Amino acid sequence: MPVFADGQPPIHISDAVVSKVGELLAEENDPNLRLRIFVTGGGCSGFQYGFSFDDTAKEDDLEVARGAIKVLVDAMSLQYLAGAEIDYEDSLEGSRFVIRNPNATSTCGCGSSFSV
Repeated sequence: MPVFADGQPPIHISDAVVSKVGELLAEENDPNLRLRIFVTGGGCSGFQYGFSFDDTAKEDDLEVARGAIKVLVDAMSLQYLAGAEIDYEDSLEGSRFVIRNPNATSTCGCGSSFSV
């Protein structure tokens, strides 16, 4: 697990994410659900981001609490997401989670895949 000497969290969760995930969790009506963010192979740039709800943390998960929500990231994904900012955008182009990843050397046009 990455450790940040200046006390910064390994990933940054925006207020917009807290608000949107809070709304989605309220609809699910399950207080045990957490947002899971993960990286898998694939996509047009080599790796792609994924989001899901999960009610169980695994042994190697990092759990980040922000406001009323909790976010899970597994150890393999964390090596690619360390220092990333997770945001939520609602625009004319649509609504989506956005990851600003300092570890990515390139990204695709849709922003959902990247390479390192």
